[in-house]
Amino acid sequence: KDGATRKDVKVALIRLLYERGYSREQVVQLFIIIDWMLQLPVALEPEFVQAVYAIQEEKHMPYVNTIERLEREKAVHEGVEGTLRKQIALKFGDLPEWADERLASANDAQLDEWVVQVLTADSLEALLGRH
Repeated sequence: KDGATRKDVKVALIRLLYERGYSREQVVQLFIIIDWMLQLPVALEPEFVQAVYAIQEEKHMPYVNTIERLEREKAVHEGVEGTLRKQIALKFGDLPEWADERLASANDAQLDEWVVQVLTADSLEALLGRH
């Protein structure tokens, strides 16, 4: 129930993964399970991530390299954009070219904002702010 204790236990378990000599693939799979079982309050996530990076540097075993991180971020972005496109199509019909371009060039924060706003927007222009 105590978030700080959960964070400490989670960090200790991650440290053990590295110290037990598991393969990188095994570490990744076990990390996913631990991350799922021991969820932390949002406020403690940065501390946890920092602790994991410190362990990785100490053990010279990065959990997620830059390419994997970027690929995951891209997949999430594409998933949110795809969901938003479906929501817009259901509410407003086919996307005009200008709206397609706005969606394609939007950053993650903008897409997240539109996902929420699409529920109450009166028009596509009001939602996406046609220029």
